[in-house]
Amino acid sequence: MLGRLIDKVVDYYRGWTVFLDEGLEEYLEAPWKLKSAIAVTLEGILVILLTSASQSPGTLILTVVPLLIIIAWLPVLDKLAEARGIHGLVDKELAFFIVMASATCRTGLEPLELLRYVSESRVFKGFRVIGEKFTCLEKIIGVGDALRIVSSVLKGMARTFFIEYSSALSTGTVVEYLMRSAGEAVKDAWSGLSRIVEKRSELGVLIAVVASVIPALTVGFTILMDAYILYYTLIPIPILGVVGSTIIPNYPLPFKVLIEKSVGKVLSLMYIVGVVLLTYPLTYMVLTDRMMEKTILLYLGAASMILGAPGFTLILTALFKTFELRNVLEDVSVNVRTYRSLIFVDDELLSHLGSKPIRTWLIDYVCETLRFHRSLGEVEPDVYTLFTVFTNDLLRTLRSYLAGLTIMITAILSTPFLIKTLLTIAPFTSITLQVAYSSILATGFISSKLMLGRNISTLVPGLLVFIYGLL
Repeated sequence: MLGRLIDKVVDYYRGWTVFLDEGLEEYLEAPWKLKSAIAVTLEGILVILLTSASQSPGTLILTVVPLLIIIAWLPVLDKLAEARGIHGLVDKELAFFIVMASATCRTGLEPLELLRYVSESRVFKGFRVIGEKFTCLEKIIGVGDALRIVSSVLKGMARTFFIEYSSALSTGTVVEYLMRSAGEAVKDAWSGLSRIVEKRSELGVLIAVVASVIPALTVGFTILMDAYILYYTLIPIPILGVVGSTIIPNYPLPFKVLIEKSVGKVLSLMYIVGVVLLTYPLTYMVLTDRMMEKTILLYLGAASMILGAPGFTLILTALFKTFELRNVLEDVSVNVRTYRSLIFVDDELLSHLGSKPIRTWLIDYVCETLRFHRSLGEVEPDVYTLFTVFTNDLLRTLRSYLAGLTIMITAILSTPFLIKTLLTIAPFTSITLQVAYSSILATGFISSKLMLGRNISTLVPGLLVFIYGLL
């Protein structure tokens, strides 16, 4: 019974990690690593139980055995986490893969061509792994068997798509299936992105409201109880800021901002310095139980704004630059209708956008899509409309999000005024100001992550601190 259960667990683990093993040797060793970890765990539990039952002082055993169990599981969990990450990327990229393959659909073999093409892609991080394996398997066992193996090891919607695609190939209905799948992918991607955009905008307003409620509760506690009770509320607020700015997800895939490593290092360094400057007043007030002078707050807020301005500006510029894809799509549509080809499409604007050190994923996606479509030769205008409609829908969703940012920013910038107003009726104590300042910092960092998609700028928290110092 136990052996069959372990075999099922091993098969499940192998199904998750099959794409990660680059060689046959590693593929064969993967199940043994899992079995070794299970064996070490069972033996460790047995040793711990025997040590506890004997009532002997087995401190060393009770310390070493759990460490051995953890060490045995680390490579297994690392593989599993990597595999889950790749499968998650595949799910996010699936709609874009389907549209890219179907926008020039004539023979129904375009998804296979695309799998070979994305094996060297810089855009499709998840499908690149699948494309590499498909290309290798195809050379050994042929296209049909390679596609069947790919279908069997994928998860979720990607697995369903490739299984149904294989079936459509065998029944001769593949073109119709691809067009239907592409239409559904366009609709699902647009509705999903619209929901995410609405939730991010609503969350920004909610953050501003919560940030104002906390000081209001602070005022109530200060009036009704001893002020020192507030020390118990001071610790959770910075923790909330750190956790919030960590768990808030990045932008959806098409609007995710890509940053070159050299630029990213400079922006990260400026961000760290800005964080140190902003947290210094809170550290000072907590350690000395004295209030920080407003002049110092103004200087620190202004300095962090200057340090955060490049990151904030570059991110928003990259988002607005994405709208220039409309000109590219218009040129593409004219060429497809006129020449039924992409050969005469002007690459200058698109190459310029793709060469930017900071750009959105959607720009890279359009660049790679046009290169792939150009390699296929003739393009059917009616079919190609699918790609232009899909991209324009994404740009319309991005415009809605950027318009919603104005409401979010207005709500967030009102936070220092609300906090200052509420604190005017509270006893003037150091702890009250500490809670207020930590609330402003938490609001600033969480809002910055929400607006920019990543922790890369201290402009927003610096601006809130600067406004608070002026009041």
